[in-house]
Order: sequence, then C-alpha cells, then structure tokens
Amino acid sequence: MKIRVVALCCALAVVAAACGSRLSDDELATGGGTGSGAAATASDGGSGTGAAGAGISGGTDGPKIGTLAVPCGKGDKAPTAPPAGTPGVTASTIKIAVISDKAGQVKVPTASIEESMQAYVDWCNGFGGINGRKLELTKIDSKLFSHLEATKEACNAGVFALVGSGSVTDNQGAQQMVDCGLVEVPAYTATAAKGLSDNLVAPLPNPSNFYPIGGANWVAKQHPKAIKKAAILASSIETAKVQADRIEQAYKAAGYTFVYRKDTGVIQESYATEAAEMKAKGVEWVTMVSATSETAKLLRDMKTQGFKPEVVDLGQQYYDPELLAEPGSEGAIVQLNTVPFEEADDSPALQAYLAAYKKLNTKVQPTSLGVQAFSAGLLFSTAAQALGNDLTRPKLLDELHSIHKWDGGGLHFLADPGANLSSDCFMYMQVKAGKFVRLWPKEATKFDCDPAYRYDLKNDFGGGAKKSN
Repeated sequence: MKIRVVALCCALAVVAAACGSRLSDDELATGGGTGSGAAATASDGGSGTGAAGAGISGGTDGPKIGTLAVPCGKGDKAPTAPPAGTPGVTASTIKIAVISDKAGQVKVPTASIEESMQAYVDWCNGFGGINGRKLELTKIDSKLFSHLEATKEACNAGVFALVGSGSVTDNQGAQQMVDCGLVEVPAYTATAAKGLSDNLVAPLPNPSNFYPIGGANWVAKQHPKAIKKAAILASSIETAKVQADRIEQAYKAAGYTFVYRKDTGVIQESYATEAAEMKAKGVEWVTMVSATSETAKLLRDMKTQGFKPEVVDLGQQYYDPELLAEPGSEGAIVQLNTVPFEEADDSPALQAYLAAYKKLNTKVQPTSLGVQAFSAGLLFSTAAQALGNDLTRPKLLDELHSIHKWDGGGLHFLADPGANLSSDCFMYMQVKAGKFVRLWPKEATKFDCDPAYRYDLKNDFGGGAKKSN
C-alpha cells in the first residue's frame, strides 16, 4: 500500500528553515504540551532572581535550561562601562535587535521569531540579564522584500548585535550588515550571501555549499523505486529557486532521478496543471519549495485528480496546522530540526521556551522557527556572559566561533555553530489522522545523525558577504 508523504528538506526561509507547528490558543494557555502547564519552581543557584519556571533545574552550579547552564544572571562582578567604541552596551544594558518578516503578500514563515525573542529577553532579564546587564530589544520588520532597508535601520539603531533574526530575502542586507560592523546570531539563514557571511554565527548553521542528505538517504531506503521518478516544484523567487537547485543536486547524488521540475508563481489560484503533468509523467516522489498555503493547494489539486504519489516529502516550514487542515496531506512526511511540540513533556528545554512564550499573552502561536530564535538568544548570551565586562563585537565573534557543540540545552539537534558546519542530523514527522506523529527515529526527542549525511555541493551559490580589506 502506498504511503503518501510530502517533500522538501531542511532549509531556507519561505522555503527553508522555517515555520514550525503552532500550538492552539488553548494548548498555549495550558502550557502547550508541558503536562499540567504549571510552572515548576527552580532555584536560581545564586545567580539570578528565581524567575525560572518550567524546564529549569537548580543545583550548586546554578540553574539549567535543559542540559545548558542558564547564561543569564547577575554575574560575579558588578558590570562596568564597556571598552571605548562599543555600541549598544552600557554598564547596565545591552541593546540587541531582531529582524523578521512581519508583512507581505503571502503568509511568511517567520511567525513567532519576534515574539520568541521578546520571550527570551524577558526570560533572561528575569535572571538578572547578562552579567547584570539587562537586554533591550529593538524589533524591525523586513516585510518579506525589504531586508536591506531593515538592516540599514539596525545599523543606525545603535544596537550591539542582531539576535534571533530570519528573513526570506536575507541576501539583500547581508553585505550591509557586515559593512556596518554588526555581529549576528540568527534564528536561521535563507541565502548564500547570509549563510556564508562574515560576522555571523548561527545556532543551526545553513551554509549554502553543503546540504544535509540524511533524510534523502532514509527515504531512498524505504522507497527505492519512488525516488527514480522524483519531482520538485519551487515558487519563482530567487531564494526558492536556489533552494530547489540545492535539493536537486544533493538528492541526485543520493540516487534520486528527477523527471519533473517546475518553477511556479509565488501565489497561484490552482495547481491543477502541475498535478496533471506530474501524474502523466508517473511521478512517485514529490517535494515543493514554497509557502505552506501554496503547497496545501497543490495537495488539494493532487487529491482532486486522483494523483497519489508514493512519497510527498516536506521541509520544516510545513510543520504547521495549516498543512493538517488540508485532507490531501494525510501520510505526508515533514523534516524537523527542533524537538516537536508534541514531545514537550520529554524536553525540559522546550518546556522552558513554552513557559516563557506563554507569558507574552500573544495571539501569535509559537513555531519551531521561534524555538530556533530562542536558541539564538541562548547562544548569544552564552558567548556574551563568558566575556564579562570585556564585551566588544570582535571578542563576541571570537567567543561565538569557539562554540562547537550546541543544542540549546535540548531544543534541537546537536550543531557546530563555531565552524558553520551544515547539519548531519534529521528526523521525520508524519501526518496521521490530522496530527503530526513521529516517524523516524522512533525515540522521542532524538535525531538520526551521521557525518556522512553532510553532502558537499562544491558550489557556494555566490558566496557570503565579506569584510572589505
């Protein structure tokens, strides 16, 4: 019996590393999968204000969020004025900014990034800030296609760093960010210009010159015949088309044969033509690089035409209730790089994120991309805390480059931010009876990891923004 699955693969923005499943208002109000939703009391370990809550454990060495020492607190020494010429830092504050797409023609995959960063700032300040300096957050809208203008705004805002950002067209402002001297710890990167740029260290690196093929290999073993009749569709914006190129090249190396490739409109009323064309070509494996709303239309039209490929294989942004609302999504598989919300009971770090997010009382529901933004906050704070009063942008960047094992305390798979290494881990969820359920690996909160899953594309797709000599 054929398994219907829907495809994409870890990655970039509207089409890449993005929009995770949102919890319902009722779930969020009760703790969003954290059991009773009641905040647990945790010792502040002498370094904070006891503001912790769910997912935080205490001990003689101070509080932990999951497996990670909380990088926020009053510190051992009173904060002093920063070294001369350090923007955005005073003896009492650190000013950071987050850039994300808040408006545009289509539903953007950056929902909850800004909110997750606000949740992180409030959470960290509850412990006393970073070495006693409270975080101040500036929020900037990149409006889907205005990333350059947003970056210029950040450059002129007097902030110390960009933290937790993510935009579909992040190539637009990549060089501007480097030129004005900002350091960035993003939630995710969408393009080569950003992912390979100087001055950037991401908690979940996505360099354009490599591609994670663990999921591709696993699907190939489960469906060896289906991958010989593969299809890929991508919306006609540069970010999506480059992502589709990367997928096609990496998957061909994993044994896939593509018999259909189509660049579609950013927004289409119908995908009946594409569904008919794929059916005529005997396609058995399908992936799409687009917004969830567009892929839902494709699945609807496939179902209407009786086109049932063996595999439809989707990327992270499709971990979204909007996909579940489409009957044609039944059986689809979706890759994830963060621990799914359905497993929050097994993840103290995820419980901490949800508890912090709950306090915002926002109608914007949390997403897996928001989890990545929270991890970016933790990574930034870990590096900044280590510097004490010697907090400068160059030293922050050096400290970030020294961090080679990072999972946000258990929020996501283990990554190497300091070396900007592509992922070598994957996991799959599957749509069953209108819900996301774990498919592979079987054990909750676990990921399938192997260095062999890191495929060298031998192409940097234009390279990253670089410092001038």
